[in-house]
Order: sequence, then structure tokens, then C-alpha cells
Amino acid sequence: MAGYLILSKLEVRMAYDGTSALRQAAEHLPRVVLLDFNLPDMSGIQLAKQLRAILPNAAFIMMSAHIDGLSERTLQEIGIAVFVNKPVPLGPLRKAVLMLVASPRLGRDGPKHDEKSWFSTGLGGRRR
Repeated sequence: MAGYLILSKLEVRMAYDGTSALRQAAEHLPRVVLLDFNLPDMSGIQLAKQLRAILPNAAFIMMSAHIDGLSERTLQEIGIAVFVNKPVPLGPLRKAVLMLVASPRLGRDGPKHDEKSWFSTGLGGRRR
């Protein structure tokens, strides 16, 4: 995924666990955060809560193949704008990230659009 996003001239940082993700987020202050639900040292939800404190205006995309115990309410409370099931189709993911990066108004609810979300066509959905 990272290599594919880099081809779109995006600056990408990777972390393989929550602890290093928190360090990198504090250092680089990303506009868009792509999270996995299952991490080796914490859950994606635990990480998202900690990242939200560091990145109040970032858009979060969470992905997973296994989402036991994840609720719509939890996603809303943390401000995860988009949830995507794995395997993630790379083309739509790139489009989503590019749209989020270009959005001037990010935050807990993601970008402010009047039109239908790009993920509402079967890949996931906007969380409000």
C-alpha cells in the first residue's frame, strides 16, 4: 500500500506497531492516517484514540479483515471518517487518500463534502 501511495507523489511514513506510529505522528503531523484494526501492541481503536489527541484535524481511515467488537458508535466517537474491509483495493484507496489530503477542512468528521462519498459505492462508508 505504501509503495502504491508513494507513486502518487504522497509522502508516506510506515509504522508496524502502535508505539512507533505515535512517535511518527508526533514528529510528522500527517493530514491522513491509515490504521489497521489489529496491531501487535495495541488495537487500532486504542491507537486512534491516542492519535486523535496528537492530530485533532487529521482524517482517519481504518481497515481490517476482522472487526470483532467494533461498533459504529466507537468509530464516530473517535472520528474515524472511513472504514474499509481488507483486502483494500489500491486504486480507490489512493483516490480516497488524495481527496482527503486535498480537503481544506479535515477533522473528526473527515472532509466536508455535499456529494456522496467515494467509499459509499461498496468499499465501505463515511462515518458521521
